[in-house]
Amino acid sequence: MLACAGAPEGDLNAVRSLGERGITVIVIGEYAQPPSRHSRHCTEFRHVPDFTRNPQRLARALREIEAEHGVAPVVFPTADPDLQALLEVLPGLGERIRPALAAPDLVAQLVDKARFDELARQQDLPVPRTLRIERMAQIEDIIAGEIAFPMIVKPAQPVAWQHPGVEPAVARAKAVVVETPERLREIARMLAPHGFHIIAQDYVPGGDSEHFTVDVYIGPDGAVRASSCGRKLRHDPPHVGSGSYCENLRLPELEMLAAEVLTRIGYRGVANLDFKRHELTGEYKLLEINPRLSQWHILTTRCGMNLPEMAWRDACGLPAAAPSKRRTGLRYLNEKSDFRAARQYVREGELSWSRYLGTLLRPGTVRQLAPMDDLGPALHLTRDWFAQKLVRRARPASPAASRPSMQTIFEEAEDPAFKGR
Repeated sequence: MLACAGAPEGDLNAVRSLGERGITVIVIGEYAQPPSRHSRHCTEFRHVPDFTRNPQRLARALREIEAEHGVAPVVFPTADPDLQALLEVLPGLGERIRPALAAPDLVAQLVDKARFDELARQQDLPVPRTLRIERMAQIEDIIAGEIAFPMIVKPAQPVAWQHPGVEPAVARAKAVVVETPERLREIARMLAPHGFHIIAQDYVPGGDSEHFTVDVYIGPDGAVRASSCGRKLRHDPPHVGSGSYCENLRLPELEMLAAEVLTRIGYRGVANLDFKRHELTGEYKLLEINPRLSQWHILTTRCGMNLPEMAWRDACGLPAAAPSKRRTGLRYLNEKSDFRAARQYVREGELSWSRYLGTLLRPGTVRQLAPMDDLGPALHLTRDWFAQKLVRRARPASPAASRPSMQTIFEEAEDPAFKGR
């Protein structure tokens, strides 16, 4: 299991999905204290600092695990940075590992948004109109009417905008809604010294609850083994971020569309497809295909479809497990990111604090940080936060010091820089 800095949800959920089935789970962490390390289902932990920027460190750790355990480990990437690191070292590892991945060339196409656009055109996939921006002159062509405002801009590769001098909200963004020509020019000027790497896309009208995701597992024979649909009710950041509060539901037509898309491109393995439904036409537009587990796939596991176990069994050449009864209507809550998102939704008048508190108390909620059967990660984050407060109290007080907000508490508890100490 790979755990990169800044994306702790996917690996923790995969550790739980596999560990609950009695599968030995080794976590390779880019920082010293990822939440997944403190899950009761984590069998072994290895700290490999900065492996997403130095993939050969990851390769060395995987070789050591194979040598010590005498078997090629099944490797699960759980976020884009560790997925890209794994792709880079795959050729040199050969049969020493069994990656839980689709064909590497196809995975590389899907991760690169510009290459994905080419694939979508070739296969006539239902994506919004998309343009790749490579020079400043294109900005004026777009402003002249190639794509209407508001529009979506996103990095061509997951970390392509993470450079000094780039506005932090842009550098970290999965996507940005651009309302005006001047804002588009401003973003382009920030990114120009770093090679642009900008994808511009038609904005699909609709609120945050029009975003849907489909988790799919396709076996080596091309058959769809499992499919589950979720709706993002709240996002972090709001309107363009990852799902922080989501529900599982049955949408057969969307699940069929997702399966058709994956079949058309010859996909095998675990995938997560993001769609947005046009609020006027009802048409589903494909926004991206993630060739890995989603951040909140634990909801799919709790609904009776354990995708990590399916992938592990196929990688090991084992027969499929007996199917579980499918459930619907459960919801997923990422306590930390949803609290942060709720503050903005409340400011914008889209949510009240009473409604937010209702989500915390709702039965049938799958919690990211503090499920009652695996409290280790939450206890660790809480302990770390108190330890940090004690360290700060021991320092001379600053005249400008202020009482930390709950948002600050959550952010500090998840800060990789602190965890690595």
